[in-house]
Amino acid sequence: MEINFVDPFVRKGYRFKGSARVVAKGTPEFATLLARFSAALLPERYRAFVVLHVTKAAPLISPAYDSGATESGLRQQFRAYFDSIQPKE
Repeated sequence: MEINFVDPFVRKGYRFKGSARVVAKGTPEFATLLARFSAALLPERYRAFVVLHVTKAAPLISPAYDSGATESGLRQQFRAYFDSIQPKE
């Protein structure tokens, strides 16, 4: 499995690869995981957790940087874009 976390404004993040498994509700491990994360979750809505054993992690950088883009320039560009698509009140 691969999971990517990317900041949409600066187009940088990280890529995590490894093997994953599903921990189903009703198992002792599910109860342990739920207790660990329950402050941030609505426990009744979860049926399973996916646990990723990371074997490789690497930075993820947009190809936009290959053409000389800067982080501040991309942040401005995508901030303006996201602002332009927001519904007006």
